[in-house]
Amino acid sequence: MERLQRGRGGSNMLTFLLTRSASQNNEAWGYPFAGWSKAVVLFALGIVCMLASACRGKPASLEEQVKAYWEARTKGQAEQAYEIEAPGRTDKPTYLKKVLTAPVAFTAVTIQEVKEKGDEAEVELRVEYLLPGLSRSASSSMLDKWVKVRGRWYHVLPPAGEDGASPEERR
Repeated sequence: MERLQRGRGGSNMLTFLLTRSASQNNEAWGYPFAGWSKAVVLFALGIVCMLASACRGKPASLEEQVKAYWEARTKGQAEQAYEIEAPGRTDKPTYLKKVLTAPVAFTAVTIQEVKEKGDEAEVELRVEYLLPGLSRSASSSMLDKWVKVRGRWYHVLPPAGEDGASPEERR
């Protein structure tokens, strides 16, 4: 019987999976697995894993999603931020180009107020950012839009020309 050794002892699971027939494993696995094929055991393990991942808990709250999104943006992790963007709104290459080439570099974000209306939400933020040519950071308020899709909150990237600034701040 072929056996894969790990450290001092062999692994019964690896022995089971690597042997030529399941009937050789009656000693290691006992009666419940006698005669089972490798495919059946692997299929059953796959089903258990899928069920465990599906039952891992409720989706993140809006506030948790906002924090995760803006943490990724302030750290320059555009790919992680894209995973929290509303599905189907923009493709990944366009998003990455827009975010990575933007002249604004966000350095800190604080949630001021959250307004939920069904599957949509507006989040008022206080943002600190750097602009080219400025020697220190600036700050302002910004409205951030969010949507709920299949029970999960996603960020809505403003269309070109809209930055989320209030009308007073644009003057």
